[in-house]
Amino acid sequence: MRTTRLFSVIDSHTAGHPTRTVISGIPRLRGQSVLAQRADFRAVHDGLRGLLLHEPRGHAAMVAAVPVPSREADQGLFFISSYVYLDMCGHATIGYIASLAATGALPQGFEQNGMSVETPAGIVHVTGTFEAGRLTSVVLRNVPSYLACADVAVEVEGLGTVICDIAHGGIMYALVDASQIDLPFDIDHASRWSRAGMTIKEALNAASSYQVGSVLFHRAIEGGARHLVILAGNKFDRSPCGTGTSARLAQLHARGELAIGAPYRAENILGVPFMAKVAEVAQGTDGQPGIIPEVRGMAHISAFSTLVLEADDPLSAGFLPN
Repeated sequence: MRTTRLFSVIDSHTAGHPTRTVISGIPRLRGQSVLAQRADFRAVHDGLRGLLLHEPRGHAAMVAAVPVPSREADQGLFFISSYVYLDMCGHATIGYIASLAATGALPQGFEQNGMSVETPAGIVHVTGTFEAGRLTSVVLRNVPSYLACADVAVEVEGLGTVICDIAHGGIMYALVDASQIDLPFDIDHASRWSRAGMTIKEALNAASSYQVGSVLFHRAIEGGARHLVILAGNKFDRSPCGTGTSARLAQLHARGELAIGAPYRAENILGVPFMAKVAEVAQGTDGQPGIIPEVRGMAHISAFSTLVLEADDPLSAGFLPN
């Protein structure tokens, strides 16, 4: 075997959505901040995104967490998906912490004090719950989140008028009550929900000054809501979505429907939950009234792997079918 590149990775899933934590193999990146290091990766090493995440080594739903040095926090972390770069990713942060725990690499004192993590969206703080020294959940205090615009009406081809709120939770979301769409809200119809979500996203981005990255459909359940986050036309978040849940908390708090400290249950389309709450009030990026959201979930390890690129591999950049 004639290898040119080796990458050590830990694969996990957070309520069903995958995270590939890249332990080694990423070249040294230039930049003083995590945002700058991500920019260097995108400019110089973007080909590695396909190698790490696309078929045949990955798939369309794969997300990678890339640890890098930080001058501002205990650790730096940026996120890449099979098709975009993410400023923040809650499920992948949870997957990264679970991967550290699985290898005994949590920093000293984490069980008592947690750790700070610099992301492209800002610095977040993570702690954990433990039983007999074993990590049982990860608690993420996300970046300030806020409701950007309420009751936005948009005409969507094939769906008519759709009403949504636009909120930021590290990424900008359109929050849509799923009862507006005449589809069963279950995993068997995920492809049709994905198409509906992408149509809403495209209509919103064409008509609104706010550019949304994803559409979060929600349907009320006792103590919270079931979430289905549509990422692209054929991609949806298997987890309840950490940044999406943060945006949802900001929406509910701004509308007076969720008090500080009140519990919120965010279920994914498979019924697996995150537990969340508004930890405190804060300001958004432009001074808007906002919140600090707290999201608790757990990731489970699925593989310890070494990814190999052979010198004569004809698909060194991978491929991603639509």
